[in-house]
Amino acid sequence: MKSAYAHTAVLLFTRTSAEEAQAKRFCRSRRKSEAIAIGLIKRSRDLVQQAGLPLLLIDSSRQQGSSFGERLQHAFRQAFAQGYEKVICLGNDTPGLTPATLLSAADALQRQDFVFGQATDGGVYLMGMHRHTLPQLDFSAITWNTPLVFEELCQQTAAAATAILAPILADADTAGDVMALSAQRELGSFSDWLRNLLLSFRPYVILYTSCTPQAIPAATSLRGPPLS
Repeated sequence: MKSAYAHTAVLLFTRTSAEEAQAKRFCRSRRKSEAIAIGLIKRSRDLVQQAGLPLLLIDSSRQQGSSFGERLQHAFRQAFAQGYEKVICLGNDTPGLTPATLLSAADALQRQDFVFGQATDGGVYLMGMHRHTLPQLDFSAITWNTPLVFEELCQQTAAAATAILAPILADADTAGDVMALSAQRELGSFSDWLRNLLLSFRPYVILYTSCTPQAIPAATSLRGPPLS
């Protein structure tokens, strides 16, 4: 791990694979849906490991709160309680994410109060902050899991030093998303594994080897990001 990021951790905030498969139903087969969820979670864990950053996994079995916002805020508090000064949170459903993206986010937090990665559906695939900036966010005022999340986060942090990561990435939420992912050669062995799984009628999971990281542009620093 690079010494500059010694006090920075990545929080993987996710459902369990069984709950993810039930919520999203990536395909008709429940067994295959759960295998896909397991693969997405594993890919996220591998990317964090490749970036050389500490990983804190808090799945739905360890989350606390009656709403998404409460559970997410509590997960951040759990991460900070372990002694980290900066925490980058991501889910399991953004296969386009790379180790370079995570390192860009970690680098941005050396100078900025917040960092966000915008998703194509209006949400965010990544959000990072400092221990001392956590209280500046009103998690209950964000309409989570809607196309308004990115805009509302930008509104809340307009007066802070905020970085927006260069790539806008797509989430994998539906069967159509998974089919599209299986055709993306740039995902390397993950797309091969996914394609084989979708075409297979046998009830077992083919393990895949993590893909080679791809470079991305560096984060763009903004103070009060534009709301467009």
